[in-house]
Amino acid sequence: MANKLNINVTIEDIQLPLQVATAEEEKVYRDAASNIQRRIQRLRDAYPHLPNDKYYYVMAMLNTAVEAVKAADRIDTQPYVEMIHDLEKEIDQIGIK
Repeated sequence: MANKLNINVTIEDIQLPLQVATAEEEKVYRDAASNIQRRIQRLRDAYPHLPNDKYYYVMAMLNTAVEAVKAADRIDTQPYVEMIHDLEKEIDQIGIK
């Protein structure tokens, strides 16, 4: 990455210095940081008596990881595999190589 952008995102009063390639990537990081901050606050509101902040952070990480796993499971490539297989059959039938 030649021209990296130096940015700072803040979560829980912790500034994280980052380098990103594009303004679009910067937006993704800022949106992600905002989502994490909101998630931690919702957990604080739902479970106000946890022993310390680490519990909220770990719960937020776990929730985020669960969402990522579920999203990965929803990606269904089978229709594309079938389409490619059908196209290969057609190509074979008309003799294109």
